[in-house]
Amino acid sequence: MTVYRFILPVVALVIVYIVVLMLSSYTPRIELFKQPVVLKPSSPQDNAGQCNVSLSPEYTHPVIALASIPGSGNTWIRHLIQQATGVYTGSIFHSSILMNNGFKGESEDFTLGTTLTVKTHGSVSKFPVEAAILLLRDPYKAILAEFNRRKAGKTAIASHSDFLNSDWRECAQGKHWEKHTTSWLNVSTPLLVVKYSDLKENTVAEVERIVNFLGFELTAERRKCLEDDINSVFKRTGHEALPDDPYTPDMHKEIDKSIAVVNKMLRDKGHTELQREI
Repeated sequence: MTVYRFILPVVALVIVYIVVLMLSSYTPRIELFKQPVVLKPSSPQDNAGQCNVSLSPEYTHPVIALASIPGSGNTWIRHLIQQATGVYTGSIFHSSILMNNGFKGESEDFTLGTTLTVKTHGSVSKFPVEAAILLLRDPYKAILAEFNRRKAGKTAIASHSDFLNSDWRECAQGKHWEKHTTSWLNVSTPLLVVKYSDLKENTVAEVERIVNFLGFELTAERRKCLEDDINSVFKRTGHEALPDDPYTPDMHKEIDKSIAVVNKMLRDKGHTELQREI
């Protein structure tokens, strides 16, 4: 009993000391949507060039989702954000392929605030966010792009025979796109809707709108970095595998119905409708 009376106060003091150390080393998150920050090179190697990309110190950035269904151009928009800001983007997936091809934020814990935006294909309930960017693409094009990725990788095209099996029938459904999109349109945190067609047609202007939403200003130096490297290494090349429409009438019916649901919600929330990609 005498030994326990001696040990317990010592243990209590140790615990108090550890708690004090943890609190003293805590760095609070920045408040979202303060005055835009003028981006300046932050890496020690920036003297060698103005287009370097680096990780930020821990808890610099709030957790901002970059949400889309697969095939919507999420990797491309991440590349554009990195070029425009000089800060790596993050992801919930931790892809070694992306990490080895210019997306160093893949290896980061996205909750630590070292990256700008967090790539996700999941619904809002997957993880808590402080804001979100919803990348919205014509589901006909997004579904086709994702099927090409599954069958031929990130930069190639599926073969004609690939569209004749059950894998294509399982992939070519509009309900998942509808459910994912409506869940993010209903998010209670600040939301920026970015349409892939707008990004493709007016890339620099849309990227500037995105970085402004993130609380940054697109400087002349970073604008040039963006303009000099618009396309990422994962941009798909080649032509569509089929000369004819790979979607059956039933597929069209389901996808068109989902587009109508999403467009109604977009209108109700003050956004413009999604336009079909030609």
